[in-house]
Amino acid sequence: MKRLCIVLFISLFSVSAFSQTFDLSRLRAGAGPFFTSYFNSVGLNFNGVYNLDDVWEGSLGITHVFPQDYINSTILDFDGHYIFYNANSDLNFYALGGIGFTFYKYTGPGDRPRHLNDPWLGLNVGAGMNLKLNDFLNLAPELRLTVANEVYARIGATVQYCF
Repeated sequence: MKRLCIVLFISLFSVSAFSQTFDLSRLRAGAGPFFTSYFNSVGLNFNGVYNLDDVWEGSLGITHVFPQDYINSTILDFDGHYIFYNANSDLNFYALGGIGFTFYKYTGPGDRPRHLNDPWLGLNVGAGMNLKLNDFLNLAPELRLTVANEVYARIGATVQYCF
């Protein structure tokens, strides 16, 4: 009985999730380099952006920070973009806000004053720009602060494919 309820719940959720209209032409996905101030290291960001309307965008991103000083880190971001200046169809500027999960692990010798595995939940604030390079590519530089147990900045850019 329990399995049947779980299967029915998953089926109903799947049907309702896929019955919504999804316009693939409003989706962008890409990757690019980032610098992270807290870990003093560079990383690679993968993100996807969905344009909800003329003013709002939703974004999901994951940043892998390359290991340095025995610290491995990954950052998962869920953000909203508010387009506050639209110069033309090829250029706009946006403010971003959202939540970020920072996962890091110290793998080196010796003791550290912090926990060895300590995920942080933080608030993302920042700004970015969308520059349409051609019909299929978009350049999106960003500057963001993540306010969690520690405050750190990330700066970088992604090249996104427009579907």
